[in-house]
Amino acid sequence: MSPLIIGLIVAAVGVLLAAGGVFVRSRARRVLSVPLGRASDVSRATGGMASVEGAVRAQQPLAAPCTNTPCVYFHLTVEAKVKESRGGQTQTRWKKVGEHQQGSLFAVDDGSGTVLVAGQEGLDGELDQSFSGPPPGGPGLGVLASFIAPSLAPNEEVLAFKVTEKVVRSDGKLFALGGAQGGRISGIGNKKVLVSTRGRMAMVGSAKKKSLALFIAGALIAGAGATVMVLRPGEAPACGDLKDVVAECRIDTGGVVEVDRPAGADGTVKKDKVHRNVVAWEVTKTARYELGMRDPKKRTANPSIQVENSFGFPMNIDINIAIGEGAYSTKTKTTELKPGSYKIYLWTAENGPGSMLLTINELPPK
Repeated sequence: MSPLIIGLIVAAVGVLLAAGGVFVRSRARRVLSVPLGRASDVSRATGGMASVEGAVRAQQPLAAPCTNTPCVYFHLTVEAKVKESRGGQTQTRWKKVGEHQQGSLFAVDDGSGTVLVAGQEGLDGELDQSFSGPPPGGPGLGVLASFIAPSLAPNEEVLAFKVTEKVVRSDGKLFALGGAQGGRISGIGNKKVLVSTRGRMAMVGSAKKKSLALFIAGALIAGAGATVMVLRPGEAPACGDLKDVVAECRIDTGGVVEVDRPAGADGTVKKDKVHRNVVAWEVTKTARYELGMRDPKKRTANPSIQVENSFGFPMNIDINIAIGEGAYSTKTKTTELKPGSYKIYLWTAENGPGSMLLTINELPPK
């Protein structure tokens, strides 16, 4: 994968983290934008947003599946360790394969009275984690088999399951924020009731810390991605002016042109289409040189190189005959060159890559 693509991916991850910071920050603003109300007042409200904080009250608590914890709401997340075979290779990884939530209508009591919370519609926010580990109650999903049908691909073999259980305890405390209507707090539109078992200010403080961490991480990662895109470490730089010995550099293979094939037995001449580029090369030291050209991705290029002096005479010894390293690479040696200006002709296949890597080395004297 090229450094440019890697840089783009890293920068995108940074942007996504920063976007996550914006989302988390918006949650804190949402909480702060609604003053904490009295349960007795909220229970009589006929519209708008409201928030309360107090003790949970439930007539018929639920039982969380993994721990039997008395609760008014529980959320299950199931992960599977799967073995997957692709293209003759096997890899093992953890993936989320299912989740389940269940709640009831319960009340929050702050001392001024009670207000109902529609937990059966689903809750969003900070819950107490009551369990994490293999599903209890037997092999496979155990007691969770009646709650969750795992989502798996046909080529995935399950090696193990792991479940995380989170709850709102029926004897705990809770902060709840949502729409106030008909004596209860419920979700509005696609937004569920926002809750925290740690309280209102703890939720705000946690959101601010997470938001700042995501912003910083996003900025650092996006900056690293941008640096990779600009500097492209590990990728050869573009060729500039060619002079004497040249370290490996990227060079354009030029536009597509038609060239004559050698005449056939019947004397006819056919045309071939190839990429061709002609570049200037300045030699300041009398020496023999070896020129090489290759495609790092080893695509079919059928490259060829020719060096000509100022009079247009070829200066190659071998003219690429039996020197190539394959359909993606070639090398050629020159006669002893005197200081002066030369031209390097580069040819590659019509359907070959748009750039190649060029190298010029000085050969030891004979």
